[in-house]
Amino acid sequence: MISKETWLVLILIVTTTFTFVTLFGDMSFNIKGFEFRLSLEIFDHGLTEINIPPVGIISAKTHQTPIKLGVTLTNIDIDLLQQLIDNPIDQAELVEMVIREVRWSVGVFMARMLLVAVIGGAFAMLLLHRRDMFDYLKAALMGFAIMAILLTGTFYTYNINEFSNPQYRGIIKAAPWMIGFAQDAFVKVDQLGEQLRITADNLYELFEKVDLVRPIGEFADTIKILHVSDIHNNPAAYDFIQQVSESFEVDMIIDSGDISDFGSPLETLLLERLNDFTLPYLFVAGNHDSPEIISAMELIDNVIVINDEIVKVKGFNIMGIHDPASVSTILVPPNEDMVFNYIQKAELILKEADTIPDIFVVHHPHIAMAFANKIPVILHGHRHRVTIITEEESVIIDSGTTGAAGIRGLQSKTEVPYSVVLLHFIKSDHEEKNVLRAADVIKIFDLEGGFNIQRTIFD
Repeated sequence: MISKETWLVLILIVTTTFTFVTLFGDMSFNIKGFEFRLSLEIFDHGLTEINIPPVGIISAKTHQTPIKLGVTLTNIDIDLLQQLIDNPIDQAELVEMVIREVRWSVGVFMARMLLVAVIGGAFAMLLLHRRDMFDYLKAALMGFAIMAILLTGTFYTYNINEFSNPQYRGIIKAAPWMIGFAQDAFVKVDQLGEQLRITADNLYELFEKVDLVRPIGEFADTIKILHVSDIHNNPAAYDFIQQVSESFEVDMIIDSGDISDFGSPLETLLLERLNDFTLPYLFVAGNHDSPEIISAMELIDNVIVINDEIVKVKGFNIMGIHDPASVSTILVPPNEDMVFNYIQKAELILKEADTIPDIFVVHHPHIAMAFANKIPVILHGHRHRVTIITEEESVIIDSGTTGAAGIRGLQSKTEVPYSVVLLHFIKSDHEEKNVLRAADVIKIFDLEGGFNIQRTIFD
């Protein structure tokens, strides 16, 4: 009969083994330009999770053992992928090569798990202050045996076909619209492609007609600034912005944030399109952006990231402050205390400035409204609907969503418009200041084939 003390020792060995495997079981590996992280957790429901930021987490119950296997895409080596494109190899050879690398990586991962289990089992004896090396050896072998049984059971019960009916969880809960997009991407590829084609046709129709509404008369010699916001990873937005900029001969572009969806490193690849722009592109981060997105924007030549400062661009003094939530990848908008702190921070910048800025750029509308009648022109985003509010001494503008609320907008049957606001400034003769004279709201409705341009004139 096993004594109570022996049972406690066994329980401790199992506990330390599982703890070590969970804490130190991660391993990174590369497969043809893609870097993944493998992880393993004990006492779960036989799940395999595949995390592909920013799409989300796909999971399926693939095996019978109480282990959760995790696969996370962490990086893409663009240079290596370019080499594969420039030097293509036979498809069958590529598939065979990938299979070999996957098998090798899985084998290394299993060996690592067994080694970690050995160390975890031996650690139990260290906690008990045992000095007999034989006790350490027995505990290490027990940890090895426990892990070997679990891995063997996982291998022989694994069924990859369970992914034919996957579940979506985790990060997708932060953006429910991604569920529908993921389903359509996997199941309705033809329909998605057709909708993308229709959207492109509609954008082209706008670009053809937009030349017919060029500013005339007193607006002919104005300085033109294009206000964009809330692109949310939508590639079509960059074509929209670029064509409108060229059609109206815009002098600069101001982006009031949420250029990304989750602020993940993978999303920085979409920012490469900004390298095609020749105009100054001023950027202030939104709550969906992150330090990684901000750093990537700072590396683009024509992009000017403004935060906690006033910069001078083409004769305009422009003040900007990032959204409080952009300091991390948390998508939840900032609470009232954080908003108040950032208002105070902006007030301090304004107080210490030598001059009142011509334009204040911020993502959060509450921070924007706090400076009504203090700064002449205030630009913000976040609400995904165009608004122009005129106060006694200020005009507050939300350009809506230039990305039609993200990729999901491309598939929506409702009218989610791409929108920008074109600002016309003139030089005041007696004060040498830039004065907002008019604002053109330009919208295109993705699947409806219509567009709308509306001008507001300011006294």
